[in-house]
Amino acid sequence: MGPRGERRRRAREEAARFDGQLTAFGEMLAGHPFATDRPGATHVMAVEYARALNAYEKAAREAVRNPALARQELDEGLAALNRLNTLLVGATQAADGTPAAEPRDRMRQARARPDKAGPSKAGPDKAGPDKAGPDKAGPSKAGPDKARPSKAGPDEERGERRALAVPAAGPAKPRLRDRYAPEQLLVRASLTVLAVYCLLVGFLAGWPQALLCLVGANLGLGMAACGFALCMPLRESWGALRGGRVRARYSHTEKTFSTATPWEQHYVHVDADGRELTYRRGVPSGSLAPLPSRRLWRVTGRSPRLISSAEFFLSPLLLLLGAPLLLGGLALTLTACPGALVGALTGHRW
Repeated sequence: MGPRGERRRRAREEAARFDGQLTAFGEMLAGHPFATDRPGATHVMAVEYARALNAYEKAAREAVRNPALARQELDEGLAALNRLNTLLVGATQAADGTPAAEPRDRMRQARARPDKAGPSKAGPDKAGPDKAGPDKAGPSKAGPDKARPSKAGPDEERGERRALAVPAAGPAKPRLRDRYAPEQLLVRASLTVLAVYCLLVGFLAGWPQALLCLVGANLGLGMAACGFALCMPLRESWGALRGGRVRARYSHTEKTFSTATPWEQHYVHVDADGRELTYRRGVPSGSLAPLPSRRLWRVTGRSPRLISSAEFFLSPLLLLLGAPLLLGGLALTLTACPGALVGALTGHRW
């Protein structure tokens, strides 16, 4: 077997291993006991569970097109599920009724009884924190400390009673980075900065000018975003020029959920590294006869894929529309931010 065949064999083994891990993760999600309406469920738990579900769906969707991205999504989903399990375990321990002032006793009980998740039959209120766990596990070095509960001084007894009287503290408030995704944090930070900026312009130059500044900034950012989206296919065309023309063979026809193109014909190309790239062509009917193979353009880069000749030649035309929108949006945005504030500070208003 040559080097190319060895790479293909390794790629197939890696794909099979990833499919097994993805299937196991899906079974874990399907059998997970968490539900949003269960007692004790919090917003943070619901967010982590939603992150795990979204990561599984993205990993399943990108498993063929982008194995590296699928692997990253699977790792993020597993991390979110681990965080959810940690929150559930913490909520279960808090619901057991163990006083918050006895963390060391709880740790000793967990080590002495790893197979029992709930409290003992006597209950923590009846048996007390000093009668559970370590004394039943046999003698140890911690035995002398546990055998002298009545020799504690009056100050220690008062401190113990005070600790039992104070209710257990609730779970700590999660940080913003744990509650929101990075994209959501960026949007909220941008809106806050824009609001503060418009208030500052309103105090310095007047509220009509602040309103124009707000409208101009939003309109300019929208135009710039549209222009940037129209210019992005040019990058794919550059990658297609580097990758060149390849031949992809017909694989199968698959039904989709789209009303415009309810069927897809799949064409697969295997590159020199053994990676399979799939081109999906939407068709209105599953009975349409596909070509045995198609000549396509292979886009190189971090996310390699296949594009048709129509997509390759249309990107320069999209650039003619996207470049004016991008430049005009940037100019309008800079006129509003920070142009309005500079004009207000220097006395040159609109």
